[in-house]
Parts: sequence; C-alpha cells; structure tokens
Amino acid sequence: MGDSIEILLADDMAETRANVKKLISLEKNLEVVAEAVDGEDVIEKAKEIRPDIILMDINMPKIKGIKATEIITREVSETSIIMMSVQEEQDYLRKAMVAGAREYLIKPFSDDELITAINQVYELEVQRKSSMKRNKQQSEKFQGEKVVSVFSSKGGVGKTLLSVNLAVYLQQLKEVDVVLVDLDLQFGDLDVLLDLTPRITIADAVDELDSLTVQNIEDYLLSYENGLQVLASPLRPEEAEMIKGEQIERLLEILGEKFDYIIIDTAQSFSENILAALDNSDLILLIAMLDLSTIRNVRLCLEVMEELEYPEESIKLILNRYSKDIGISVEDLEENLNYSVDVKIPSNGELTIDSINQGLPFILDKPQAKISKEIIKMADLVMGEETDIEDKEGWLNKITNFLNK
Repeated sequence: MGDSIEILLADDMAETRANVKKLISLEKNLEVVAEAVDGEDVIEKAKEIRPDIILMDINMPKIKGIKATEIITREVSETSIIMMSVQEEQDYLRKAMVAGAREYLIKPFSDDELITAINQVYELEVQRKSSMKRNKQQSEKFQGEKVVSVFSSKGGVGKTLLSVNLAVYLQQLKEVDVVLVDLDLQFGDLDVLLDLTPRITIADAVDELDSLTVQNIEDYLLSYENGLQVLASPLRPEEAEMIKGEQIERLLEILGEKFDYIIIDTAQSFSENILAALDNSDLILLIAMLDLSTIRNVRLCLEVMEELEYPEESIKLILNRYSKDIGISVEDLEENLNYSVDVKIPSNGELTIDSINQGLPFILDKPQAKISKEIIKMADLVMGEETDIEDKEGWLNKITNFLNK
C-alpha cells in the first residue's frame, strides 16, 4: 500500500459503492480498503481498520451517518470523515460538521470534486497533526506571549463583545501589548464595536503573506486609541474563501513575535481557519449561556475538543448573560456539561447595547459595573493572576485619564 490514502467506503447502495470505488481506483494514491453497508458496520470496521478517510452516506441504515460520525470521531480520532448526501440544506451541513465531518459532498458529485475533497481533507489532517506535535514538542513556539481564542459554536452569545473588552482591558490596565484578531472572516464586526474604519484587513495581510514580517505587520493593523492593535476581517464575505488554515497559522507566528497577547474572536464553526487558531491557542475561552440550545452546542464543542486532544486545562468555560432569574441554574449547567464555570458575566442589556452603539467598550465607559469587574476576572484568568479590584487604587484612574485625553 505504501503511501496510499486508505479509504473506508460506507453506503447502503451497492451501485453507489461500485461507482465511487471505480472513481477512486483511477487514482494511484487512493485505495478503498473496506466497504460498509450500514452504520453499525462502518463503526465496527473503522475501529478495526482505522483508515485515513471514511466516505460516509448521511442516510445509513441501523445507525444514521451523523450519529455514526459522532461515535467514530470520538473513538477513532485519527480518521477523517467526508459526508455524502443528496440534501443541500444548511442544517444537514451544520449537523454533519458539529458531529465531526471534515467535508460535505452533495450527490451526484463529479470525480474531480470527490478526489479533490479526499486529498484536501487528508492533507489538512496531516498538517493539523504535525502542528499539534510541534506545539507539544516546542512549548516555546509562541515564547513570551499567549494566544487566546474566544469561541462558541453558536451565534448571539456575546462572544465578540467579550473579546473586545478583554483585549482593551489587557492593553489599558495590564500595560501589555495586545493584538485583537477578527477571525469571523465573513461577518466580523470588531471594527464596529471599537468605532474603527478598516482601511486594510486580514485579506490584505494574507495576500502579501510572503513579504509579511514582524517589522511590517503593523501596516496591516488598525490602531485603537489606547494602543490596542486590531487585525480586521475582510470587507467582503467572499474574500474569506481565499484564506486558508496554514496562512492563519503563519499570521499567528508573526504576530506572536511582536505582541504579548493575541486575542482571537473566532467564527462559530470548526472550519479549517478556526481549527488553525484553536490548534495554536494556549487558552480557549468557551462561551456559554443558560439556555438549552446553547448548552447543547457547548456540550458538543467540549466533545469535539476532547477528540481533538485539546488539554482540558486550556479550555475555560465562561458563562455570559448570567442571571439568577433564568430557570436553568449554574449547578445544572455544570452537571450537564461535567465542566466547571470559571467566570460568570452578569446580564446587563442596557449597558452592553449602549456600548455597541457608541463604539466604546463598557470596561472603559463603566469600569465599576459588575459586568466590568467580571471582565477583569476573565483577564486575570488569562494572565494567571488574581486581582483584588477593591484594593487596586490606580486602575480607575488609568481609565479616567484615558477617557479624558
């Protein structure tokens, strides 16, 4: 077999398996090593063979393709799964990706689409494993700084607002050099929350990545008033398609040479770009809220991160919009997730909406508010410190002086 990519083909239709197998047989670097006819069969063979790639039909008998994907992702983490389906709905795509699928092919697909997907998914997994191995062997890769990703697989949880206030506080009060990266490449709005007008974005930085250095990286950054630097998302959603995971990793390396802290506001997905950021993060702040939909998504996130072998100690659970009046208790949340909440950000809709509309982070505008004090706790979590807010006389003065400039 040599260097062939080993494939397990899972589809209940014999004709489909024959056609796909014929296409694959034309490629010298690909080999179908086994076939499966139902969900139970593919799980059993995946555990036994541990192939590089599984081509999985979404509508398998006995155990559906998405459920089988969840199980295989959990128990055979070295295997990548490509889902095949006749359904084009976004909901199916989202469920497949959350379950652990790396690609989603719509039937009928061409031979080029199939072969390209297999090679790309395999190469991405090779790169990801290589990157994680380097990180383990060289913990000093981002020596002198820390990469922090603020993540959620569900939108509308306040992730961007927390990212902004965390970064502003670190820059203003901790007096460290911080860069805030907008990795919501299609619909990022960090610039709006900081009242900035992008003149250059991450798309420009990637386009000129070959000439990018620690000396000229600031040419691609926006400057906030307190010295915080911002790498903005692309101006057009379609530009996101041109940005790849390895380019994100290279950008982080360059930024890491210049800044003490890199705060990444991620998109709500396990896409190639987000995985590149998460793989290279020292800390992941996973945002939760006390509603059943978000809790379910957080639980799936934690399961995926466990399968990706992210260290448990590098994942911190941040509860946003916390209120005792909400029916689900923190204790119920922790029991459901089997994970402890590290910081509880209280609900304060009026303050946060005003902050967004004014483009002024609430940590600066209302530093004595309860929500601001929890941001400080989150910052201390990031820095591995403990701050007695009431005894720290200078911190309010620093903010006041900044606002009065």
